[in-house]
Amino acid sequence: MGYLLAILSGGLLALPFQFPKLALVSWVGLIPFLFALEKRTSKEAFLLGWLMGFIFFISSNKWLIHPLLKFSGYPWLVCALLVIVAFIIMGFYFAIFAWVTKSINNFLNISILIVIPVAWVGIEFLRTIFSFQFLFGFLGYSQAFIPELIQLAQYGGVYLVSFIIVIVNTIIYLGLKGQSKKERMSYFLVACLIFTLNYGYGRLKINNKRPIKKELEVGLVQPNIPQKIKMNPTKQGAITSKIINLSRELIVKEDPELLIWPETAILRSYDETKKFPFRFPDDTSLLVGGFDNQEGDYLNTAFLVNKNNKIITKYSKNKLVPWGEYVPYPNLVPNFIEINLNQITPGYKLQDFKLKNISWITPICSEILNPLYVQKLYQNNDLIINISNEAWFEKSKAPLQILQAAIFRAVEYQVPVIKVGNTGISSVINNQGQVLVRTKLFKTTSLSYNLKLTSKAITVYQKLGNLFGKIIFNCLLILTVITYTKYKRE
Repeated sequence: MGYLLAILSGGLLALPFQFPKLALVSWVGLIPFLFALEKRTSKEAFLLGWLMGFIFFISSNKWLIHPLLKFSGYPWLVCALLVIVAFIIMGFYFAIFAWVTKSINNFLNISILIVIPVAWVGIEFLRTIFSFQFLFGFLGYSQAFIPELIQLAQYGGVYLVSFIIVIVNTIIYLGLKGQSKKERMSYFLVACLIFTLNYGYGRLKINNKRPIKKELEVGLVQPNIPQKIKMNPTKQGAITSKIINLSRELIVKEDPELLIWPETAILRSYDETKKFPFRFPDDTSLLVGGFDNQEGDYLNTAFLVNKNNKIITKYSKNKLVPWGEYVPYPNLVPNFIEINLNQITPGYKLQDFKLKNISWITPICSEILNPLYVQKLYQNNDLIINISNEAWFEKSKAPLQILQAAIFRAVEYQVPVIKVGNTGISSVINNQGQVLVRTKLFKTTSLSYNLKLTSKAITVYQKLGNLFGKIIFNCLLILTVITYTKYKRE
């Protein structure tokens, strides 16, 4: 029965990442697993936790197989095995959560109302540090499309939102175990109160509008180039013409001040010592993704081209995707595997962009998922622009899950986020996490939006960064050390 409950929790927690309208399932999805942990040893809890994690990741991130099947050149069986191995490894994070929870609960007289949320968020923070940049599926992200429920992210980031969700799960679990109707009702009322206060606070924050100080007319170009076509050398001329025509039509119609192309919009490099090869009207600047060729090393780079067709600023992606953009531990990887993988060189410089009196940062593609890195990159800017190419993942939930993270970055820093993807999802998100514009996947489109920038308010999150996550992680480490010490003594 315990294994069935672990599977149930894994599936329930994965649902909002596949079907965002089911976001509220997260507030009860952990409960079956908490019942499964009852009267279990730490080793049994470890296995149950791993099973829940494996089901969670394979349910929410099964799209990971698409790029392997389409572009790796490996047989489908090898691709399937690689993905399964990846999810087996990721499942160990949930296993550690369960083992730590059960161990602390067995040896220390601490309420599970403290232990369970601390263990969960501590492991989420651990994932941020050690997970090869695979930062999907944080519990807080499941609430991204209900902005009222995520406003506390401006204090503690996604970790604080996850913490509150797990607390509510734990309180409801205790209520279901209550010995009397009065005890059960007390727990349920407390859970409802926490949820209501969180929602009510979010509603108040959203209604509290700050004055508008600046405006920027932005143009988003979503060319919708399938990855196989994008990688075909014979198609580069047609791709270039399509993007140029989309851009010129948008400029003639809307005249944006800043035109934005997606990550590696055209598979070519750009030289900042030369004029940009494509010309637009004099009053339009361009933010474009491409390659920066540094003596044979290619960097995934965003370039800002001014109205004089000169590259004035560039930023190269620092946090590369293992296996997708580089090979980790190449000496251990067989040659027949390595030759099918990309070898992009990471950037090393933190750089923001400026146009007139407006500044922004441009985390490239998956960098938007990493709250620790965005914290380093952010320099009290007016907005965040994320360029990406999710064509690798075809019509899957990967773009949706990246959008969920982008929404949190907007709330954390209280600045708008613009997301421009090759095949979508492209979007404009305001400083309170509300999605103002959202394109459909695999639809060729271009659009203009008059972005209103409010007066800057330095958030607690901006001042302290991921301090909440760090504190919780360190609390978990301390509790684990104390538990281990007590175990050794006994």
